[in-house]
Amino acid sequence: MPDTRLSPLPSLELPRRKVLRQNNAVAAPSDASFIARFGHAYPKPQYLDSDLGTTALYEIPPPSRQSKRQILIIHGICTPALGMLPLTKELQALDPDAHIVLFDLWGHGLSSTPLVAHTPHIFHFQIFQVLGFMQWTSAHIIGYSFGASTAIRFAIHNPWAALSVALLAPAGLLRKEEFSQQMQELLEDSKRRETEAADCVLSYLEGGPLVVPTDWRERVNSGEIVAEALREWELQEHSGYPYSVLSMFREGGVSGCEDYFREFAQLSLKKIGVVAELDTVCSKSQLVGLGFRDVEIVKNAGHAFVRGVPDEVASIVHRFWTEQR
Repeated sequence: MPDTRLSPLPSLELPRRKVLRQNNAVAAPSDASFIARFGHAYPKPQYLDSDLGTTALYEIPPPSRQSKRQILIIHGICTPALGMLPLTKELQALDPDAHIVLFDLWGHGLSSTPLVAHTPHIFHFQIFQVLGFMQWTSAHIIGYSFGASTAIRFAIHNPWAALSVALLAPAGLLRKEEFSQQMQELLEDSKRRETEAADCVLSYLEGGPLVVPTDWRERVNSGEIVAEALREWELQEHSGYPYSVLSMFREGGVSGCEDYFREFAQLSLKKIGVVAELDTVCSKSQLVGLGFRDVEIVKNAGHAFVRGVPDEVASIVHRFWTEQR
């Protein structure tokens, strides 16, 4: 008889689950809280529950009522999924058969904050849950900023689920050395100065204190997306939001992802990078240097070009879908 006993293993101890709250998540604000601030100007969400928490999903059906192109959009840090509505509208104006789904990343908008490190895999879980809810086996994926970094890793491990990937102003290539010394120290600190670290990261991402336009209500009532007003609401109403942002910045793939970009660039799936000429987060030369062959620049635009010039971004993405490349 062969000896079926296991060979001696090195000493190993897997981390134990830490239950910090009864439901293991910080609840998102209620629908009522959102409506009290913004009224009924925006699409109503649907909710997907899981062991990690609750994900808010926004389904934007195709104007033609024929779902011929299935699209999943992943937003960036700070502004929730609704910040991608301007791009969504422009895409559907060009492609009435586009069936688009948005969802709030953990800790944003009306999604809860799981009490776990916000590493890429928990966002991949959200993507799978959204695809499953929609009964889609695959989709055209559009990732913006942090959402692009998330899309890259998701596609590397699950290329069958991505019909194509469009990366808009992708995060992931920032270098920690570019952060201030104070910020580097706060990011490395372990649990002692979390509030200070969250404030520092939010200030960095905003480029200073958050300033909400005084006419935001009129603009919202007319159907416009005012990102600053959405972020102010998150800060005031979503107690998990600043800590999700901090954990995403630390653990989620905002910096140090060059190797993933290189690996993604070699995948055989259809892909494009779209960058803003005035953006400091990502440039065409960076992507080309990492092996990307198809990169387009939006002239005279900054990082928020998905809201500033959504028609130009949509035109590039639509051309990417329909032209042979």
